[in-house]
Amino acid sequence: MNQTMPIRRRPLLAIVLVAGLLALPGMSSASRGLQSCGGGVRAAVVSCAKAKRIATEYVKTHARTLQGYTCSSGGRQGRCRLDRKLVVFPLN
Repeated sequence: MNQTMPIRRRPLLAIVLVAGLLALPGMSSASRGLQSCGGGVRAAVVSCAKAKRIATEYVKTHARTLQGYTCSSGGRQGRCRLDRKLVVFPLN
């Protein structure tokens, strides 16, 4: 039993694979699309108002989780992440 793909479907499959590979770099890092919310707070896929609340709360408490976000800090910068949502802020 020969289960090869028909020749006319191969170009279509190649086009779909190339399109998928071209889309991957844009989805690989949320940090590329960070918007500035002022005060050193930057956010991706989060409203600026929520990002500022999270940043303020983390600076006060240094809690590992806030509003469902997992938070950490390194050096002078804090970072809270939930799926693709990201908030980055200074720890002044």
